[in-house]
Amino acid sequence: MDWSLTASLLAERDTRPIVVMDRRGRIELANSAFTALLRRPREELLGRRWAEVCTPREHGREVGRALRALFTSAEPRMETQVLTRDGERLPVELDVAAVGRPPLRLVAIVTRSAPPLPVPEPGAVPDVAAAHGPRGDLSYEISTELSSFGTLKAVWTSGEARLEEMVGRPCFGAFAHRDAPCLDCPLMAAAPSSWPHTVVRQAAGHAEGYEVITATPTGAGTARVSVHTIGDDTLSGLFEAKVRRMANAARLSEREGDVLRYLALGRSPTDISTVLGITERTVKFHQANLLRKLGAETRYDLLRLFF
Repeated sequence: MDWSLTASLLAERDTRPIVVMDRRGRIELANSAFTALLRRPREELLGRRWAEVCTPREHGREVGRALRALFTSAEPRMETQVLTRDGERLPVELDVAAVGRPPLRLVAIVTRSAPPLPVPEPGAVPDVAAAHGPRGDLSYEISTELSSFGTLKAVWTSGEARLEEMVGRPCFGAFAHRDAPCLDCPLMAAAPSSWPHTVVRQAAGHAEGYEVITATPTGAGTARVSVHTIGDDTLSGLFEAKVRRMANAARLSEREGDVLRYLALGRSPTDISTVLGITERTVKFHQANLLRKLGAETRYDLLRLFF
């Protein structure tokens, strides 16, 4: 049976934008919903790499690496931008999966797309939360006086560039789009004796990951707040480093390390067999070996070791 013909027929019956790529990110299939999203004819996409034709040029190399990593990762989603034929940039969320037996193919389904990114008008006050991006860092000095709490005295981006146009606005309005101070503000959640105080929360807006927010008084009636966003790439890196340390310490084989990675993510032997292209029986064989080497009796013991 011709897999490409079967996959094409199934994809065309789906209203969601769908793309199938090989390990090099070369597009082998794009359904009508995807070509309509990018406003590109199918012939402009097939045979070309996603990072070359669907991604803004400055992000091409980074996106190419991310796509290749998905073949060995258990991460089911990816956020990126796609470039339409008209040059518009659309933020999208992809539901991805490496399927089939070697050579694997990557199936990407657009599960969410946003309107084109706006172009700021001359003289407009920027939205700093969008300007420094979901992965950027930010710090600012605010008033802690009761009558003017949260009023921005100074704002710095991750590169220590000052944003003078933000001075005078309330921080909770500029960054969180609120009319009142945030309930989890570190300046309101701690006694002065505990400075500096740090809170961790889910990243604001559409960003993935977490924000680490630290507040430190800088003088009478002022404080400096630093915001560091830990994105999916950082979290994924920490996870991979933990897997490698455990695998090296227990002298696991490469395949046992692969199985360990997916077990730590809570995937079942059936899921793992599909992703790795091996039988479920082989997965269970590797699982038994790695548990023995790590000194764990069950998968639940393994999770306790991991976390």
